[in-house]
Amino acid sequence: MGKTKMPQQFSIPQIILWLFVIALGIEIGAGLYETLVVVPVWASAPPESVLAYFHHNVANPQFVLNAGGRFWLICTPLTGLLAIATFLSGLKTAPEHRKCRMIGSGLTIIVVAATFAWFIPMIMLLMGEDVVKLLDASVTSKTNWWVRLN
Repeated sequence: MGKTKMPQQFSIPQIILWLFVIALGIEIGAGLYETLVVVPVWASAPPESVLAYFHHNVANPQFVLNAGGRFWLICTPLTGLLAIATFLSGLKTAPEHRKCRMIGSGLTIIVVAATFAWFIPMIMLLMGEDVVKLLDASVTSKTNWWVRLN
């Protein structure tokens, strides 16, 4: 009788890497969708479009697109934690794999940090009730910066 092969066991760093790749793929796909479909709805002609979007959301709360609270609130921290785990577990991987793993996870950590430091506070300002207190030029500038950097 021939020998039967045992199924390949994945190491913890490999599992972490796969989870990171899957989470990052979901995050990038959702980000592309939001950039191409959702952002133009409110950012197409600031300040009018931003203010109109805010007033529409106030008048029709049942139609508010709350991707931040429903999706990004879960996906972004998860991706960040997996990026940190991938980075740390990458310290012990083979040298030929280490460079790509460290660069990819390191850049993701930077993006997640920037998201929490700048993107989230800015989108909360642009989507919140304080947007009506801002000068039109400020709304336009902040919106254009958010869209460009997004």
